[in-house]
Amino acid sequence: MEVIITQWALDSYLDLKRQNVFSDSEFDTIIKPDGLLLLAYPNHPKFNNNKFWSPAQDKNGVIISDGYKMKWHNVGNGKVQLRLPVGIINGIAFLCQAYVKSDDKIEKLKLAKFKDHLKLIQLNRHTVKGRLI
Repeated sequence: MEVIITQWALDSYLDLKRQNVFSDSEFDTIIKPDGLLLLAYPNHPKFNNNKFWSPAQDKNGVIISDGYKMKWHNVGNGKVQLRLPVGIINGIAFLCQAYVKSDDKIEKLKLAKFKDHLKLIQLNRHTVKGRLI
């Protein structure tokens, strides 16, 4: 599967990095390798693990069409929960705005923004900053 890094994903990576949410080591040994698993989606056991991968849901608990979440627990010195929304549209994975899940309210706000991002991707109104290979 082709994996697109959107401007939203790049900006959030840089922001989370600036905040020291995760270490270089965590990124290189955990987060990046997990992201690369999307190249073989859905043919990896991690995609069957609900603690790592799940459909994204809106504030009403309705599954967001084409929307998923990668999830990491106990990341960084602050031991936060890191989320990476991923849109899968026409066989292409789009990495969107990553965030720290600090509570359910923040999660709902971030997933509402993710729904908007998916609409913009479908309208080809997004910026591609790179691809995972």
